[in-house]
Amino acid sequence: MKFIPKNFKKNPLLRKFWAILAHIYFGFPGRKLIFIGVTGTSGKTTTTFLIKSILEAAGIKTGLIGTAGCYLDKEVIYSQALGPGTTPDPFILHRILRKMVNQNIKAVVLEVSSSGLMYWRTYGIHFQAAVLTNIDYNYHVTTIHSDMDDYVKAKLKLFQYLSKDSVAVLPGDNQYFDLFQKNTKATILKYGFDSSCDLWTEMKTNNNEDDEEVLIHFKDKTFSLRLRIPRASFNILNSLAAIGAVSKIVTSEKTLKAGLEGIDKIPGRLELILNKAPFTIIVDKANTYLTFQGLINFIKDNYNNNYNNNKIKRKIAVYGNFRELSLEERKMMAKVACDFFDLIVITQDDPKDESPQKGIEDFLNFAKKNNIPKDKYLTILDRREAIKTAIEKAQDNDLIVILGRGNEQFMLYKNKKIPFDDRAVTKEILKELGYLL
Repeated sequence: MKFIPKNFKKNPLLRKFWAILAHIYFGFPGRKLIFIGVTGTSGKTTTTFLIKSILEAAGIKTGLIGTAGCYLDKEVIYSQALGPGTTPDPFILHRILRKMVNQNIKAVVLEVSSSGLMYWRTYGIHFQAAVLTNIDYNYHVTTIHSDMDDYVKAKLKLFQYLSKDSVAVLPGDNQYFDLFQKNTKATILKYGFDSSCDLWTEMKTNNNEDDEEVLIHFKDKTFSLRLRIPRASFNILNSLAAIGAVSKIVTSEKTLKAGLEGIDKIPGRLELILNKAPFTIIVDKANTYLTFQGLINFIKDNYNNNYNNNKIKRKIAVYGNFRELSLEERKMMAKVACDFFDLIVITQDDPKDESPQKGIEDFLNFAKKNNIPKDKYLTILDRREAIKTAIEKAQDNDLIVILGRGNEQFMLYKNKKIPFDDRAVTKEILKELGYLL
């Protein structure tokens, strides 16, 4: 922690005091802003971008702070320049909020991480709406929190501090729905695929099987939606959550549609790398068992061995054996990856204090114990070389997914930050091979 003394770290009283000092020092910028907070295990970044797009479609100048960085109108400050974690520490956060106020930004969409809540980084901010995307086991449970209960308790804080005039947008099918519902004074909006929800959706197939509409049902309204971001089930749920989050601000169906349909990509989330190669490349943030499963379901549902009227021949994945994850979760990810992909290329990803080779060795031990065929995987320590090898091995109509980092700008080695963006590196390699548009 660069800006907070070490003895502050786990003391709630001192943490709250530190947050209040930040409010005071920067002149309470939050009093001039509308805040919408988004928390959950996955889907936070996509949901925040969808909310931002709706608000901007309504003519509301909107800022965003989260994993993908800080967006102040046309200025972008990438997350690794903001300090540790998704949610910046109070003095960084309120300095950004002051800058937003000075630029006449009226609303802020904020990713609120479990560590941000545990360390009271958003203490004193009044959220007009809060969204829970989902909650499931992930590496934060063991690396930041003492157990799953502690992780859930941290997420719950965002909703416990909502006022009666706020809105709590909760996923109806999550096992923690009742817990969150009981622990907030806010108005509850339940969303999901079930018609018992306040905000729900169904799919309408037109004459052409590839022409599906998403039908949104909210209160007494029903309207169709044609998402330009990948139409995965989790993105449909993220869209519902975004509608719920702005429900007290934006009521026009036309504006909701314009906002949701006006965004064609989320940085580093199922991001298609445009090129003239005879195969497809996607970069995605997926770096947990839960997000691996979501990605695989997306490929099954949307590619289904048929992409642009061409058969998908093989599926290739590149990912790092992540340092933060427990060995058990890495084994689960390796199992599902080996079962689904035709070829996986294991490399490094933010080794930090560990030797980058350790993740490779852990995977090789898994492969040996589980009798994974040797033609099913490659291990290449250098991440750039791993991406290049996957591209060189790709054949016509193959699908390559490069996972784990999304739009991250740096690779972390102990105390060093080395510039590395999967998307930029992929484009460099494609250019070298003559495939770049």
